[in-house]
Amino acid sequence: MPAKGKYLQTIGERLEPYFDLSWGETVAGRSMDLVARFKMRNEKYFFTRKITLYAYENHEIVLVQEQQLLTPQGVEDFCAYLKGAVEELIVPSDEHMSSALTGVLVAAEGIVPEACPRVEKFRYSRNFKFFLQGWCEVRFLAVDLAAARVYTNRAGRPLREAYRVPGGREVGESCG
Repeated sequence: MPAKGKYLQTIGERLEPYFDLSWGETVAGRSMDLVARFKMRNEKYFFTRKITLYAYENHEIVLVQEQQLLTPQGVEDFCAYLKGAVEELIVPSDEHMSSALTGVLVAAEGIVPEACPRVEKFRYSRNFKFFLQGWCEVRFLAVDLAAARVYTNRAGRPLREAYRVPGGREVGESCG
């Protein structure tokens, strides 16, 4: 693991028991500091495993990138990147049930106040073949290390505690 900030190491330690981690990987044409992948497959079979009644898969991909200062333009660029990454990273099939793509921007020097509402308003989900091949939801988190705060879109709210800055403020904050 390359030398990264203390926060990235903490996130890596939190994700490591559940995810396959990759440091410094290029994903969908953009260099990420940390990429975490999770895949779960469930099957129901009849008498033997050779006779499968049905199977389904759930995926989660976490993309973490460090920046110095998060601006409104930086948020818009990352939102567009996440939408495009869905096309490249999610492979729908008859066994695909759901995928979650989590994008995390870590701002070492803070977040410009105008950028925060854009994080919270971001929303993107997609279904594949009218849900017959599953769906995908994109979660977006912006971590302000200077103020020790985590801002999320609606889909990312359940993740606030997992990405909390050590020694930071209470979770459940909003821009308002």
